[in-house]
Amino acid sequence: MGDVRSVGSVPAHLRALNARWVACGTCDALLQRPSLREGQQARCTHCGSPLFARKRSHAERTLALMIASLVVYAVAVMYPFIRMERSGISNQISVIDSVSVLWRNGMHLLALASALLILLFPLMRILLLCGLAFAVYLKQEAGLAFARVARLAQALEPWSMVDIFMLGIIVSLVKVGKMVDIELGAAFWGMTALVLFLTMGASAACRDSTWQYLRDRF
Repeated sequence: MGDVRSVGSVPAHLRALNARWVACGTCDALLQRPSLREGQQARCTHCGSPLFARKRSHAERTLALMIASLVVYAVAVMYPFIRMERSGISNQISVIDSVSVLWRNGMHLLALASALLILLFPLMRILLLCGLAFAVYLKQEAGLAFARVARLAQALEPWSMVDIFMLGIIVSLVKVGKMVDIELGAAFWGMTALVLFLTMGASAACRDSTWQYLRDRF
């Protein structure tokens, strides 16, 4: 017997199961999927954990926040991050300079990790979420590529470590602040805004609504 699946499609009985049932991410209970209106949230009847929610204007809000993230990301990358001065000698550095300095000093693994976790992965996630939100906003047809983009955006979430980077920078500034004069550059405030916008974007995005949109149009 041949495989019932075809490229770019999902069998009707699997779509029906996904539309009818939902599994709790905490206790793994299989529950009937409730029908929610915008602003409502579903909880597991066994453990009380949140299952999913219908967030208001999630596509528009996510799109706006991701566009704002792109703007401040450009500021964070293009402008000086911090300037230090002591005894008349000053030096400034950008985020890209910090990666290149690590590379030139032989710390290749650390330089590569910094480039991926601070620069590449956050940018990829911003662009993917921007594309997903734009497609949902315009109600475009979804296909296999849409599902792959949604999965990749979800997989990149824990690897976008701009917030961890900023926390480490703040701790370092507290330690060296008494030894040198520090001037925060535009990139520092751009990176701070990026952390804020990414956090707000993750909160605004409605993951279940996105996957429901995919199921309805796949």
